[in-house]
Amino acid sequence: MKRFFLNLQLQISLFLLLQIMGAGCLYAQRTRDTAWVKPFLKDNNIQLYGGYSGSSFIFQTKTTPREYFRLLANNAGYTGFNLNYKYLSLFYDFTLPYTSLADRTTGLRNRNLSISQFGYRFGVEAGFQRVDGMLFEVRGRRRDPPVTFENIRYRRYNANFYLFTNPKHFSYTAASFYSSLQQKTAGSLLFMFSPEYQQFSFTHANLIGDEPKDSMVYELVKPQPAWVSAIGYVGYSFNFVMEGGHWTISPTLLLGAGGQYPLYDNRFNPKEISLVYSAIGKINGGYNGEHFFSYLSVSHDYTRDHLPAAHLHLQNSDFSLTVGYRFSSLKHKILGLL
Repeated sequence: MKRFFLNLQLQISLFLLLQIMGAGCLYAQRTRDTAWVKPFLKDNNIQLYGGYSGSSFIFQTKTTPREYFRLLANNAGYTGFNLNYKYLSLFYDFTLPYTSLADRTTGLRNRNLSISQFGYRFGVEAGFQRVDGMLFEVRGRRRDPPVTFENIRYRRYNANFYLFTNPKHFSYTAASFYSSLQQKTAGSLLFMFSPEYQQFSFTHANLIGDEPKDSMVYELVKPQPAWVSAIGYVGYSFNFVMEGGHWTISPTLLLGAGGQYPLYDNRFNPKEISLVYSAIGKINGGYNGEHFFSYLSVSHDYTRDHLPAAHLHLQNSDFSLTVGYRFSSLKHKILGLL
C-alpha cells in the first residue's frame, strides 16, 4: 500500500507538470478533418493491461571491441490498470509472480514510469527508469545461472517532444492509444527531440556486493558515470485501417543522432561532446470500437552511449496486451472538480 501511494503521488506530480507543458500542445493547433479522424462520444475509459518488459546493458570494451559483457535488469511480466476520466489519469501495475529473471528475495528491481500529453500537432512525454541490481550473463554459458550484482544502480530521466507534419488527417493517439477513431488510412512524418540524464552508481562507494575491485563488471562502471545527452529523431508513423477504422495496424519507426556530455570525474574521461545514435520501433494492432477496444503492442528501442572503458549499448523491449472500456462522464462532478 505504501508503494501504491508513493507511485500515485509521483504520477499526479508528473501529470500536473505535463498539463502545464501540454497546454502548448493544444494551443493554436489546426482543426482536424473529422472525415479522417473522429472523436468517440464516450471520452473516458478504463484499461486492463499485461505484458513483459526487459532492459539489457551491453558493454563493448574499447580496448578489445570484439569482447562484450551483458548486464540484465530483473526483467519480468507485469499487469495493471489505467483509469482515464476527464483530465485525470491514474494507473498502477505490479510484477507478476514467478516471471522475474531473479528471485524477488534478491532485492533486484526494475521500475519504469511514463506519462504523456498529446495534441494534434505536438506531443510531450516524460519518463523515468530505475534499476536496482543487475544480472551478469556470462558469454557462451547461458545455461548457467547469471551472476547477481545487487549493489549496482542505474537511473534514467528523459523527455520526448514530438512534432507531427500531418495533423489534419493522422492521429498519433488513435494509432498508439486507441483514444480516437482513424477512419481512413493515413500517416505522418514526425520529428522528436529527446534530452535525458543517465547514471550508474553503487550502494557502497567502492564495491559491488562482495566482488573485488578488479572485477570485470567493476572496471566497466567504476567511475560511477553520469551523463546528459540530447538526440534528434526523424521518423514516420502510419495507421493502416480496415472496416472504417475499427481494425488497425500501426507501425512507427524513428532514427536519431545527437551528442552526449559526461558529468563524471574527468580523471577517467575527457569532458567533451561525443556522438550518440538511437533507433526506436513499435507496432500496434487491434480493435477500436465505440464501447470496447483491445490491442497488442510491441516496442523496442536501442541507444549507443559512451562510458570511460566501454561503449554502452542500451536496449529496452516491451510486449503487452490492453483491453479497454469507454464510458461517459457522471452527471455530477466528483468532489466538485471532475
